[in-house]
Amino acid sequence: MSEEIDISEILEKKAARRLALARLPYEEKVEIVRRLQELSREIQESLDENEGLRRRARESAGDS
Repeated sequence: MSEEIDISEILEKKAARRLALARLPYEEKVEIVRRLQELSREIQESLDENEGLRRRARESAGDS
């Protein structure tokens, strides 16, 4: 039972989004990149913090 999926609408929206981004002023593009970098940094800090919590939990469980 193979169901065909029509992705043409998705591809059209993707192309429209790329055009909209391409038309943005340079300053707005730089701001978007800056925000993405900040989000990336926040995500990495959260992952690092979570890894530290997991490590302490494992160490604490081993102490019992």
